[in-house]
Amino acid sequence: ARELRERLLAGAPPPPSRPEVLEGALLERCLEEEAVQLLDAAAKERVLGYVRALLRYNARTNVYARSSYDKLPFHVADSVTLGLMISEAATPSSSVLDLGSGSGLPSLLLAAVNPQMHVYALESKSRKTRFLAQAGAELRLPLYTPITANVHEFARVSFVDADFVTAKAFKPLPEVAPIAAACVGRRALLHVPVSEAQVRDISLAESQLLRRGRFVYYREAVVPARSLVKRRDFGGGGAGAAAVAH
Repeated sequence: ARELRERLLAGAPPPPSRPEVLEGALLERCLEEEAVQLLDAAAKERVLGYVRALLRYNARTNVYARSSYDKLPFHVADSVTLGLMISEAATPSSSVLDLGSGSGLPSLLLAAVNPQMHVYALESKSRKTRFLAQAGAELRLPLYTPITANVHEFARVSFVDADFVTAKAFKPLPEVAPIAAACVGRRALLHVPVSEAQVRDISLAESQLLRRGRFVYYREAVVPARSLVKRRDFGGGGAGAAAVAH
């Protein structure tokens, strides 16, 4: 266990290991993250519960690259930090739409940090939304709603009245805001985790960025780009189970 932890701390891919040893090392690293330490006991346990659920599900159905387990604590902390930032700006009725939710980074962790908030997780692959629904149920997040749909097809027939939109490792940054604008029913704030390399390569202005420790987020206000007539307000149903947009 000590050798595995040292490999993970060094950023090396984990070698083949007993599942319980790998889980223990990753949970320990997640607990050491400053953002996770800021959470109350219940939220912290939900975050750790997410990691356990992901490792267990991923052992039989691939939703997260096993070769990247060494990066998982970073992505957990990145998502928790974003959840805390949204919490600071939210009102009691705020909701979040996450685009391309994948393995639940950040959507499940946004919900873990903000269980009182509606979080809609839009993902095209059903094997991933099955995991999202199962994990949301295990973590007792009744306001967490995975949606199985391609973002463009979803935007054609549906929208979400979200106050915040998130997208992590989803699309090239210039493509994200137009997609977000097509999916929302009112003005929303888009938050996208970005790397320092992206900041340099795209020449992002500091005024467009929010920084928290080693984490950086691109922020942009988006307004609905399409008429809401004849489109379904997806905020009206399906919380707590994987839903399919038609």
